Amino acid sequence: MTRTLTMLLLWSSLSASAATFTSLAPSTTNNDDTCDIGVVPAATLLLPNFEVDFDQPPETARTTLFTIINTSRNPQIARVTLWTDWAYPVFTFNLFLTGYDVQAINLLDLLGVRGVIAPPHGTSSSATPGERSMPNSANPNFTADAVRVCTGGEKIPPALLTDVRDALISGRISSCQSPVGGTHGGNLAMGYATIDVVSTCGTSSPAEERYYDEILYDNVLIGDWQIIDPDPVRGNFAGGSPLVSIRAIPEGGAPGVVVPTNLPYTFYDRYTPQRTPDTRAMDRRQALPAAFASRYLQGGDKGFNTTFRIWREGVTSREASCAEFAANKGRGMNIFDIVRFDEHENPVTIAGGIVITMPTVVNPLPATSSTPTSSPKFPIMSTAAGDTAGWMYLNLDNGGSSTYSVKPNRHFQPFMARGSQNWVVTSMESEGRFQVMFDAVMLSNGCTPAPAVTSGTSNPIAPGPDITP
Repeated sequence: MTRTLTMLLLWSSLSASAATFTSLAPSTTNNDDTCDIGVVPAATLLLPNFEVDFDQPPETARTTLFTIINTSRNPQIARVTLWTDWAYPVFTFNLFLTGYDVQAINLLDLLGVRGVIAPPHGTSSSATPGERSMPNSANPNFTADAVRVCTGGEKIPPALLTDVRDALISGRISSCQSPVGGTHGGNLAMGYATIDVVSTCGTSSPAEERYYDEILYDNVLIGDWQIIDPDPVRGNFAGGSPLVSIRAIPEGGAPGVVVPTNLPYTFYDRYTPQRTPDTRAMDRRQALPAAFASRYLQGGDKGFNTTFRIWREGVTSREASCAEFAANKGRGMNIFDIVRFDEHENPVTIAGGIVITMPTVVNPLPATSSTPTSSPKFPIMSTAAGDTAGWMYLNLDNGGSSTYSVKPNRHFQPFMARGSQNWVVTSMESEGRFQVMFDAVMLSNGCTPAPAVTSGTSNPIAPGPDITP
């Protein structure tokens, strides 16, 4: 009887919860038409922040590794784009994945003296498929020349390699008079990466219109990433997390075909063709949210430290000049609302108070960054209770931009503001020898309107209702 009553109470609770969230959830088609981001196979993967240190010998140099897995039996081509921390695309390369293939990339090998993308047997269309894999020509959505041009085993030309390294270290690139990225101290390269399923091997990036005639829509990729710092002086840290999975909705089909989506806007919509509302959403990729919550540990006799690795949507479009990329690190990347709570629920904002009554510039963060919670970018620790831990509310919306604030979907009226896209990964360290990394918790999803700025009477963790088509 006790067990039956317990199960009934649990079912009642779950039913009530479901009823609460049903009214807020995006509409669905085939149970997959949603803005919720999960660790699932996807058409796009995001590596939100990478670091590579060229000041150290390889055995002690900080580096970033990432792995891509093809979960389907058909061959796939993954186009990798490396971006600076000001969202400038500096380098693209292709990985030919046989059915059920897995490929790992060490960015120190890629960007270092070797300049090697991956072993030839791993990235070439001539690689032998496994016994459960389909032939390398079996993907019906490949272009006719895909197998011929995906030869793999590329070595990056030295001049190009130097150019890419300079862009990621100092923001300087030979094709631009103005910087397109920041400097990060010493010879530290920093940026982020996107990985998309595509129909052929090529050199175009998501910042080019022709890219959207090449990308595919099969949700088949998964992956993970790690930052390794093997220097014992700095702590000999290592941490990892899944790559961010961004699904195509609806999925499947040939490249270059415009298929309407119920998503209110998409991950790449500031780059996609602007000919019609449906081409604006031509990538069909889920959008990322604006609001997050994350635990932090900071200070104390155990040397606690927390770093937020944050990816943010830039404000530049396909037509941006080199000089305009500075907007992706300055006022164009405002943060309107961060609240730090200690373990006694004492809140602190950047200004030191509880209330933010209007949007103001709060220490802008660029398109990707690695920032400790002790930085003045975040509110100071509360002294009320002396706690060394708590959590932060992070509304990373930057207030909108003319390049993406217009809803691209045909179901919506134009000029409806949306929140800018973001992702947060939390890295915790202690005693100079322990580290863990994990994704922060989403408090909204990509269909949620821009979060309101908190005030003395508003709840900072209550996002507005989701937009439904």
